[in-house]
Amino acid sequence: MKPSQDLPETRAANDHWDHVYSAKEPCPQSPEHPVFRAAVEHFGSLEGVRVCDLGCGTGEFALAFAAAGAEVVAIDRSEAATQRLSEWVVKQGIKNLTVVCDDALQVAKYGPFDRMFGAMILHHVEPFDALVSALDNALAMDGRAFFFENNAGIGRLALWFRAHLAGKGWFPKHGDPDEFPLTGREVAQLRERFAVRVVFPELALFRLVSHYIFRDRVFPGFFAWLDRFAYRFRQIRTMSYQQYLLLASAGDREFS
Repeated sequence: MKPSQDLPETRAANDHWDHVYSAKEPCPQSPEHPVFRAAVEHFGSLEGVRVCDLGCGTGEFALAFAAAGAEVVAIDRSEAATQRLSEWVVKQGIKNLTVVCDDALQVAKYGPFDRMFGAMILHHVEPFDALVSALDNALAMDGRAFFFENNAGIGRLALWFRAHLAGKGWFPKHGDPDEFPLTGREVAQLRERFAVRVVFPELALFRLVSHYIFRDRVFPGFFAWLDRFAYRFRQIRTMSYQQYLLLASAGDREFS
């Protein structure tokens, strides 16, 4: 269970991301980036479409959506991130991107949105049922959403390693203190409000061993080959640490 927003752990998470973003300059994501391309394939034409980038950070994807013609609202609770992005938007004279510093649970205040996007945001937010309700209220009746997320289905051993060893000694940790990968139960909660399609674009599993244990210094190509080979097996594929969640209204016949 992730801590509530007013606990010390969550304040530490806010400090962590402010520190990360204070040293990161905004830079538009390439339109050829696989996550951006997958989102646009799900969304369709973006010209004049109202898009929310939830958990935007310094706005790499928000800037790419704006460049594609969307009317973008970029939301993040990090003051450092939103300040940097706001300054960039003004400096570049971007008129179709609005930056908001707020919690993801407040997203409905800024809707409705035709499309919603998020990269590694859902697994940070609790209570999750409140987030699902907020997403439902923020998305237009015929809207669609796309989330690039991690996956708690990587296996118990990997989760134990993540909980007890990541960030200690030799082993790196890249996230904040209170995050936890998206669980199957949380995906099921999304299915209560939306039509949901889960896509595993590639297998990111054996490369975790290479990265976290060997720091990519011992045969990284071999571990990448193992991921490519194992991807052909569906049961192993669903253990990938990376996944796309494609959401649409339950009555979207084209999506179904």
